[in-house]
Amino acid sequence: MASNQVLITITREYGSLGHKIADKLGKELGIPVVDKALLYKMAENHGFDPDFIKKYDEKPRNYLTSRSLNGHSNSIEQVLAEMIFKYQRDLAETGESFIMVGRCAEWTLRDFPGVIKILITADKDDRIEHVSKENGISTPEAADLVKKMDNRRIKYHNAYTDIKWGDPDAYNLIVNSSELGFEGSVELIEKYIELYKKKSPNWED
Repeated sequence: MASNQVLITITREYGSLGHKIADKLGKELGIPVVDKALLYKMAENHGFDPDFIKKYDEKPRNYLTSRSLNGHSNSIEQVLAEMIFKYQRDLAETGESFIMVGRCAEWTLRDFPGVIKILITADKDDRIEHVSKENGISTPEAADLVKKMDNRRIKYHNAYTDIKWGDPDAYNLIVNSSELGFEGSVELIEKYIELYKKKSPNWED
């Protein structure tokens, strides 16, 4: 069924400017950006302490300290992840438009009509430079942080989805922000969305 709902998922390499691109897209398209802050608020509304959420968010299940019984896991990491994934789907089912940043959204929302799944990458040197400036740290420290966050996101994603992080078959569009820069990347994505909507039977004018 055709609709006016716009669902965009942004998967991004750490330091690729993916979140800033998502924020700019949200302003340009006039739709909200659902990111870590809003997901944390959702979890808090379910009784999770903010410090608790930060400790276990974006972490794969620890099989050495958890177990499953009748399909139910006692893993805190997995329970929190599944709660976030359910929130993503529940939000999409409202019919409202939004941009979802991270948290395996390209997988959890893949069956919704018209969802546009975007992966934002950047050259490693550029990512390290962005992280260094953003956090006020040295280049070696930024390089270590980029490596740490990349590994964390990959492990989280691959633990809870049926697709490998970065698999090109999982996305409609892959953008290297080093090629066109911040503004150019936003412009490219906007143009892609415009063309995609014209061809897709899932949208109506």
